[in-house]
Amino acid sequence: MAGTARTDRFLLSTATVMVGALADLHSFQPNTHSIGLVKNFTLTSDPGYVELTQGIKNTVVMSIRNQDGIKAACEVYEYTVRNLAYAAGLDASGVSFDPMPAMWISSGAAAPAAVVITVASDITSNLAAGDYIFLQDGIDDSVHIAKVLTAVFATATTTITFATGYGVPAGKTFPIGTRIGKIKRIDLGGVQVQAEMAVKVVGILPKDNSPFTILLPRVKITKGLSVGFQTDNFGNLPFEFTPYAGVPTDPMYPFYGEAAAVLFPR
Repeated sequence: MAGTARTDRFLLSTATVMVGALADLHSFQPNTHSIGLVKNFTLTSDPGYVELTQGIKNTVVMSIRNQDGIKAACEVYEYTVRNLAYAAGLDASGVSFDPMPAMWISSGAAAPAAVVITVASDITSNLAAGDYIFLQDGIDDSVHIAKVLTAVFATATTTITFATGYGVPAGKTFPIGTRIGKIKRIDLGGVQVQAEMAVKVVGILPKDNSPFTILLPRVKITKGLSVGFQTDNFGNLPFEFTPYAGVPTDPMYPFYGEAAAVLFPR
């Protein structure tokens, strides 16, 4: 019968997408490099050609492929510090973008203009000068962002002192029991050089759970940042990866040369 199958190599699958430093591509593993829940990963090639034509009908007699047009895209659903930084075109592969520690509860109040708040435990291993924290009164939108000047533990209490300009707003008091959490600052705009990353994608074929692996040795995340607060659906970060041909200074060039994408089907 026309159009009947010859194999069982059909593709109905989700994919694990891993992102990290160029030199670490061969070491990528889901538990350390995965960007989490991803839907609709696609890798496409839309090549371009320069054509030579002849005659009144401009019949094509010769063409040369002059661009590969390789693109990759996916929807990323986890709004982690690392994923947001990747979406902004930053290099978020370092440990400073690891998940933030658990939140703490204040043991002392912070009155208007206060620059100090306390926690009845030693949190100095998770908090240092220059870090940012939030103060949240209850679970509502009464939130203050502060930069840490010092975090000192003594007599069973950590005293957090805010940097200049980050005092509690006038007319507001954060009471005992205020929630405190460490947060990461991500600046948008003003970045002169966009980070180059490596990507590994693994999908599983449904017939026998065999892997279909894709390596992108050098990419830039050229789109992806989208923060929308809505109630009718879960938001996602629409990542777009632009792969680039390898150059001799790339760490993966000895393995993959100028290939912008490498497929490993079975």
